[in-house]
Amino acid sequence: MTFTTIDVRGIVAPFAAIGKIFEHPRTVCYPAQTKTIAPDYRGFHTNDLSACIGCANCQDVCMNDAIDMITIAEERNARNKSGCIPRIDYGRCCWCNLCVDVCPPDSLALGQECIHAAPQSDDFLFFPKDAS
Repeated sequence: MTFTTIDVRGIVAPFAAIGKIFEHPRTVCYPAQTKTIAPDYRGFHTNDLSACIGCANCQDVCMNDAIDMITIAEERNARNKSGCIPRIDYGRCCWCNLCVDVCPPDSLALGQECIHAAPQSDDFLFFPKDAS
């Protein structure tokens, strides 16, 4: 003679999800609503091109090879003898902040902007926003 046991917990557990309908959502309806960003959040890079001297310290210290120096046509700063400014590959960047730490004129910084969506991977190669 075999007895079958009824799994009461298995029957009742799905109905517990009904209670979740009345809870306040933990997400926001982006882009209509946005959350406040922490003051020390590490977002996309900004570069004060009037202070950048093109020394390539940021490129040298980058452990992911996410920074390369690109020659620009127009002169932004008389002290920038190399004529180069950094270009960041955000597909490689880990936002470690080492590039900001070694920047002698403190022209490179991490800003608050953090959202970038693009269909092509080459769209993640761009120059830091001019902070000046």
